Amino acid sequence: MRERSVDVLRGLAIVGMVLSGTISRNAALPAWLYHAQIPPPDFKFNPALPGITWVDLVFPFFIFSMGVAIPFSLGNLTEKGSSFSSISRKISIRALRLFVFALMLGQLSPWQYAGIEGYYPWAAALLAFIAFFLAFGKLPLSHAWQKTAEAGGYVLMIGLLVIRHLYLDLPFSFNKNDIIILVLANLALFGGIIWLLSREKPLTRLAILAVVVAWRLTHGVEGSVNQWLWSFTPAKTLSEWFPWLNETLKPIGDLNKTVFYNPEFLKYLLILIPGMLAGDLLRSNKAKPAIGKAAAIAFAVVIVANTWLLFARQLNLFWAINLICGLILLNHKTLFNSLHGKDLSIALWSYAWLLLGTVFEAWEGGIKKDPSTYSYLLLTAGLSGFSLLVFRHICSIKSWSAYLEMIEKTGMNPMIGYVVVSYAIAPLLQFAQLLPWMDGWHLAYPWLGVLRGLVLTLLMLLAAQWFTNKKLYWKT
Repeated sequence: MRERSVDVLRGLAIVGMVLSGTISRNAALPAWLYHAQIPPPDFKFNPALPGITWVDLVFPFFIFSMGVAIPFSLGNLTEKGSSFSSISRKISIRALRLFVFALMLGQLSPWQYAGIEGYYPWAAALLAFIAFFLAFGKLPLSHAWQKTAEAGGYVLMIGLLVIRHLYLDLPFSFNKNDIIILVLANLALFGGIIWLLSREKPLTRLAILAVVVAWRLTHGVEGSVNQWLWSFTPAKTLSEWFPWLNETLKPIGDLNKTVFYNPEFLKYLLILIPGMLAGDLLRSNKAKPAIGKAAAIAFAVVIVANTWLLFARQLNLFWAINLICGLILLNHKTLFNSLHGKDLSIALWSYAWLLLGTVFEAWEGGIKKDPSTYSYLLLTAGLSGFSLLVFRHICSIKSWSAYLEMIEKTGMNPMIGYVVVSYAIAPLLQFAQLLPWMDGWHLAYPWLGVLRGLVLTLLMLLAAQWFTNKKLYWKT
């Protein structure tokens, strides 16, 4: 079974990723249109700048929805009688696919052809999109032809890499990747294993969260086991054991740098595991959504208020809003008389993460996305849970849910939505000489730079909906 609200939340995250990445950078536009730590007018990263904007919610929303989906996808396998080893193998293959996808995105993007003029980067991007489609697509083919298509996709990717290296002098590097997809590959592996081991006792995941928090807090203690474990990676260990191996591989990468695993990626378990707990609750909830209009509006207000007040650094109001939210939830019958059952449990868990994030806001110099503070990780987990409940309500109202169809279809096919602008829509617009024209819109009037983002995002939604309607999914 599918939970529509999960697809909508995941689709909304993809919309946010595309929109935030396609709005033109113009010094005259307000700072809340961009990452809080990369503000206008100079758009230089400032790691000391606290606060969040809607852009900083996008990735946590996706991770949370990924966590919610894990009990559905793996739970279906356990119900069908799949063995532990079989499910473990599927988890590993999925992580490997995402790793390969991250590597290819890091090499084959049309913006990775520095110094190469003309249409070649755009033509290569279109070919890469076809290669991704063949390698990762779930096509309406027989098993034998499906395997042939997959092999053809990988061959085409390798061919593009060879051309880049031999003819354009652009070498392959296993350290160059799409960081978002690489993080998701790690979360698919560790999150899947955690769910599989704790599927009978989901609350044991709280102990894992506590260990991650403690480990991250103490890994800087000089000479400690914590420090050694934190610095350990398989690739780095291979480099230490076999120095000649790293020297041999130097032309294509450095084993001392991130190859697949980086302990810093584990911090996102603080968002993924709350999503998994919500997913277990949703999957066991056979009844219709038990969240009413008043609760949905209240949760939406909390999401917007937290984002704005943290951006504006109005911390007294931020605390007041969150404490009032808690008082109402604890006495939910006064307002949320339709909030009960598993939805109430999700709401209470979400508030717990929100409250933890609220308390941690005073630490690490305030909430920041990068490097991620505990406040950011925990508070966005809570806001993600509230967002899920809001969409649970909207999706239960037919007249409203119809407006979310494009976003829902994108959430059902997220990886196409993630890459289709860079690898298909932008190249086609470039060939038609429309992209250079759109790139200059913001120079005539700053807000036309926002329109550029909206147009490209709409084209992404239409493309993702078309592929989904044709039942052409990517297995990543």
